[in-house]
Amino acid sequence: MEVMLLIFCLLGTLALFAVGLMSNRENQQVQERLSQISNTPESATQMLRKKSMEKSFKDRVLFPVAQNFFDRVQAFIPMGSKSWVSAKLVQAGYTKTHYPQVFLGIQLLTTLILFGGFFTISLLFGKLDGMLGIAIPIVFGLMGLLLPMLWLSQQAKKRQDSIQKSLPDFLDLLVICVEAGLGLDVAINKLANLKTSKTSSYLREELNLYTKDVAFGKARKQALLDMATRTGVEDFATIINALVQSYEMGSSVAHTLRVQSETLRTKRMQKAEEKANKISVKMVLPIYIFLFPSIFVSILGPIAMIVVKAVSEILGSMAQ
Repeated sequence: MEVMLLIFCLLGTLALFAVGLMSNRENQQVQERLSQISNTPESATQMLRKKSMEKSFKDRVLFPVAQNFFDRVQAFIPMGSKSWVSAKLVQAGYTKTHYPQVFLGIQLLTTLILFGGFFTISLLFGKLDGMLGIAIPIVFGLMGLLLPMLWLSQQAKKRQDSIQKSLPDFLDLLVICVEAGLGLDVAINKLANLKTSKTSSYLREELNLYTKDVAFGKARKQALLDMATRTGVEDFATIINALVQSYEMGSSVAHTLRVQSETLRTKRMQKAEEKANKISVKMVLPIYIFLFPSIFVSILGPIAMIVVKAVSEILGSMAQ
């Protein structure tokens, strides 16, 4: 009995010793892991600091400060202005997400610079007193607010006009590709990489963006509608809507494109005739201002000289 108890105690002691060794080893592993984890943030911080110091002063300081400034500015701008600026920037080809903030910040800076500059000048020189000294800086401040918007509208209109001008030729090429047996996406990709004088570079950019959207998994319908929204061209949106309806109804895409091409060319011809008919009306005012005075001078000038000479002779004879 005593021998069995001794053996049992010995086995229990060995088991406890083994458990102690294993727990000690686990504790050492935990301590080593904790030491590694505790050392990792310091090394990561040092690596990030070293990596950030390798950047230029512009990337390290100027861009973050500007981004923070633009984020703060955006909070004070009405939602309607943000939507208008975002839409116009996309239509002008500036599609990155931070461009609206940059534009609104630039708009605020130009307003403050023009207003503050002319207000300071009026204070220093003292030549603008009373309401005039306040009105002129306000006028220039409004100019600083409106000039960036005017520039953005012109850029968007320039891009839209270029896309509008190249739409008929683009549609003809697209009809040829689709009728030759190519799928719509393949045909658009082919035209996006086809550099011709009749295809606008802005339109090729939009086609490339559409191809990338479809390649990244976006639905064809949504990619087409997004492309129409980015351009802001009414005729292009009409073509896209016709394509979407054609896919939904299961009709022929080639037939739809051909009908849209003929419609677009007819509309283009009508616009050209409308402009030609307006030319005669627009030329009336320049003719009255510039042409008629020269005609009057050339016709009435010699007569006036003869009349003046005759009157002077009569007055001379009467004086004698």
